[in-house]
Amino acid sequence: ESEGTLWRGRSTIVVGDGVARIPVAWQLDPWSLATGEVRIMLDPPPDSAGAPRGHIVLAADRLRVEQLALRLPAAAIAARIPVPGLRAGGEFELRTEELAIAGTVERGTLRLDWHGARLAVPGQPTLDLGTVTAALSTREGALAGPLTARGGTIRIDGETTLGPGGVRLVARFVPEAVAGAAERTVLAQLGTPAADGSVSIDVARTLRR
Repeated sequence: ESEGTLWRGRSTIVVGDGVARIPVAWQLDPWSLATGEVRIMLDPPPDSAGAPRGHIVLAADRLRVEQLALRLPAAAIAARIPVPGLRAGGEFELRTEELAIAGTVERGTLRLDWHGARLAVPGQPTLDLGTVTAALSTREGALAGPLTARGGTIRIDGETTLGPGGVRLVARFVPEAVAGAAERTVLAQLGTPAADGSVSIDVARTLRR
């Protein structure tokens, strides 16, 4: 479902085994090729709410994005996670004013908001996390910063790191007063609960190439 040319066109990207169909419109600056770069502007039409928009600059060993924003259903991400029966609800919103990567993260920030965040696996109650927010900035060649969840039955306070080597999450999951016994049982499967029912985790995963 594409139209236009390499220099200017539009298409639809299918994500998460067909869970989401994302419209994309682009303009490629032909003069940038003379400098050894590829400059792309993502500028979808006004009726394409949530479609990617921003500027991307590609070189042989470098990537730079500016004023990038996109939205994606959480179900599309869950479809790519190798956990049988994993279901996710809500929508991811990603934003960055500037991000430069050349092997490692050179500079920039990244903000991710998961609105209406919900998680469930077969045989377990749905966890309502409210809004999950990660506000990341450059630190030692990676992106790192606080990760929180507010407005749901489970509160999260922690920090996450995302870099070329992988991702790490150090966080404390706290059941709110409205959390039921079933949700507290799910938390207990993550680790030994403290006196207030909270569970602390420290998880690191290598990113697949």
